[in-house]
Amino acid sequence: MRKIVIAGLNECLGSAFSGLTDILTLARRAVVRAAAPAENAEDPFYVVAASADGESIRDRAGASFPVAASFEAITSCDAIIVPSFWPGEDGKPPDMSRFGATAAWLRRHHVRGALIAGCGTGVFLLGEAGLLDGRRCTTSWRHHEELKQRYARIDAAWGARLIEDRRVVTAAGPLSWIDVALHVIRELCGVDAARIAAEFTLGEAAPFKGAQLGPTVYNTTGLNEGAGAFLSDAERIVRQSNSSMSAQELARALSTSERTLHRRLKLASGESPKTFIDRIRVETARMLLETSAKPVKELASSAGFADEASFRRAFRRFAGMAPSAYRVWARARSQNKGQLFALRKEAEIIPKMLTTIFDACVNGVTLADPDLEDSPIIYANRPFMRITGYELDEIIGRNCRFLQGDDRDQEGRLRLREAIRNREQVEVTLRNYRKDGALFHNKLNITPLFDADGRLLYFLGVQYDVSDQVQAELEIGDLKAKLMSLTD
Repeated sequence: MRKIVIAGLNECLGSAFSGLTDILTLARRAVVRAAAPAENAEDPFYVVAASADGESIRDRAGASFPVAASFEAITSCDAIIVPSFWPGEDGKPPDMSRFGATAAWLRRHHVRGALIAGCGTGVFLLGEAGLLDGRRCTTSWRHHEELKQRYARIDAAWGARLIEDRRVVTAAGPLSWIDVALHVIRELCGVDAARIAAEFTLGEAAPFKGAQLGPTVYNTTGLNEGAGAFLSDAERIVRQSNSSMSAQELARALSTSERTLHRRLKLASGESPKTFIDRIRVETARMLLETSAKPVKELASSAGFADEASFRRAFRRFAGMAPSAYRVWARARSQNKGQLFALRKEAEIIPKMLTTIFDACVNGVTLADPDLEDSPIIYANRPFMRITGYELDEIIGRNCRFLQGDDRDQEGRLRLREAIRNREQVEVTLRNYRKDGALFHNKLNITPLFDADGRLLYFLGVQYDVSDQVQAELEIGDLKAKLMSLTD
């Protein structure tokens, strides 16, 4: 039986805390009742409300909510849900640094395999725990900028309703606990259980992964004052526009002058109007790349770009890779796997079993896809990450040349480029740079992989760190030079 924990904290929204308890309890009863004809039907999950010290919690309205256990008494669980918090007097989520012990508790359970979910401003506690670093996440649009400012290493999506990235679930809005509860049931107990729960508790089927999301369950109307309100207004106008927008048009929509627009955007976001507009458009495009199969040209128009070329330039500037490469990277990341051979073209050509073999290799191994723009890496084994110092999500979707940094004037690069153009095997030694900037000498062997019909599928790369060998050769060369000078 699965265990779902509701994390109760003082100043969380009482409606979210009690609502989670109610909807999960009602859902459990409905699922059990639907399975009653089956022999030995058991509860699919049970719910535990917990707090830091095992005592009742209080919201800002003074209401008290009992719990059944302390956090430390929860030695294992399958999911933890953090409800939304009351906003402060300034309208912002509370300072999460005071919940350091709870943040550490969340990290421990995530490492042990639990699904960790945050509702609305509860997402900020996940950020405090470091669980959003490098992950795609969301929160209420009014707190989007605040989330990015507090936790700089996250990948925040504006306007998304619910996102799961590697067992971390984030959802937007104070009533998002409904979506989160049903999502957790689906992940732990399956789609049928989630459907029964949704039909019983909501009276209708809820949208599931892969389905088109419906309208949000709430609609906020207020805005924070000052620069944040101006920025939110500007973002809303850009996102809701169905066509490309100039700085002049944005200024007109905000009832201000271009000069004032430029000054206020610089103050609020540090960006010029054009950069601001392009960034918002690219964020929209990223969501479309992750959630739809539209071709890049059609997607560029949907995101509000005037033409495909300008879209590609802007996307590469903000995302650091081509749109098609980003789609592969996002798909791979959502699989929560370091092995990407499950990505198919027409049929999988390399058994997944080989990924285990490659990870056991001493040398780095990569696969690059020539059918995607700029031939990005779609697979890297663990030794490659160890050699370069980069994590998987920093490698996937990028051309291997990123390891050369600004050191592009290398003879080996010309030979490598020519061999790739001719689809030939080649071995070169290149000066590469680890994530920390340290130089290493990489003997790179590239082999094209073809299918039975002679169609190029991938470039297989094998990397050897030969820094010691190169250093030895340099020292031998220096020694020979000194010996020759003595004989002259």
